[in-house]
Parts: sequence; structure tokens; C-alpha cells
Amino acid sequence: MAAFQDQVSIAGYTVATMSIYYFGVMAINALIVPYPEYTLVEEIRSGSFSNYLVKPINLVLFKMCNMLAWRVPKAFYLVPLIFILNHFSSGKPDQVSLSLITLGSFIVSLGLSFLLMFFIKMILALTAIWLTESGWLFFSFEIFSSLFSGELVPLSFLPVSVQMVNNWLPFKYFLSFPLLIVLQKINSSYEIVLGLLTQLFWVISFYLVYRLILNCGIKNYCAYGG
Repeated sequence: MAAFQDQVSIAGYTVATMSIYYFGVMAINALIVPYPEYTLVEEIRSGSFSNYLVKPINLVLFKMCNMLAWRVPKAFYLVPLIFILNHFSSGKPDQVSLSLITLGSFIVSLGLSFLLMFFIKMILALTAIWLTESGWLFFSFEIFSSLFSGELVPLSFLPVSVQMVNNWLPFKYFLSFPLLIVLQKINSSYEIVLGLLTQLFWVISFYLVYRLILNCGIKNYCAYGG
């Protein structure tokens, strides 16, 4: 509110759209951002990671279902709460009018965002097979992700040169791209389709990297615990 006292908009955002943007960040963080790395690292250290190797358990499906299961009941109280908070803040939820195509694109983008973050964090967790301490990797990733995904501020606030570099990185497709769709700051069908295809490209790429690291890790993994 203080930033908007002397100006109507900042980098294309009014106080209303900025309010909706940050409530959108809250919703996405709470509903789709996965955290499989911490439990997987502990399983590798304790030796229980062996269960995925000797039993008919698909590691990806097991972790993915684990991440999704508790988010379903969480959505029932979190989403209405966010709309209530947004109603009494500067923004109004009815200021965003979505078409079916825009809403569908947003939902697809959220799904791809989940998969993208999931496979990246699974890759980071598997480094515990070789590294004694992986926490610094998670912390470093969170720092870069917070800045370049649009979690701290909208990406349009960053210098143009930084934005150009970030366009080639996967970070903006965590949060920023889905939010830009729902805020209708991406109006071109071509840009939406291109963004979704880029998300899909990164998902497939990191899945292949995950498979490679998993196959290499299995050959090096030693279970010392139960």
C-alpha cells in the first residue's frame, strides 16, 4: 500500500492485481509445491530406501501420491480462506474474469509446474547417495527459486537483462507463468501454448535426468541401516 501511494501502477501491476498476485503465490505454494526431498534424503541415510529397490514400489508414483494426498483436504479450507482474505484486502477476486480456455490453460500449467518442481527436487534428494550433507543444495535451490520464480516479486520488477536470461531457465515456470495466465497478463494464445510446451520440455528433460541419476545411484547405493 505504501508503494502505491504515489503511483497507480508499478511495472504493469495495480494495487489490486498485486494483491491478487501475492494471494496466488500463497495458494500455489500451499497447494502444489512438493517437498519430497527431505523424506527421501532421510530414507537414503537410514537405509529404508532399499524398500523401493527390492519391493514392487514405483518411487515416483509413491512420492507423487504422498505429495498430492494431503493437499486435497488442505485445499478445502485454504482456497476459501485465501478468497476471504483477498476480499478484505486491496484486491477483489471478481476483478479477474476467466474464460474456459484461460482457466484450462491455468490448470494444465499448474500440473506441469508441480511435475517440474517434483522432478528437480527428486534429483536434488538423490544426491544424498553420494553426499554426506545435501541440505546446502536444497537451501541454494530455494534461494534461486524464490527470486527467479516470481515468489518474492513479479518477474517484471527485475532488470530486463535478468528477465532475458531467466526466460531460458525453468524457474519462471514454477509460479510466475501460471500466475500470469490467471491474471491475463499473457493474452496471446501463441504465448500461452509456447509457455506450456516449454514447461513440458523442462518436465521431460528433468525426468530423464532423474532416471539417469537414479540408475547411477542404485549402482552406488549402500544401505547401512534397517
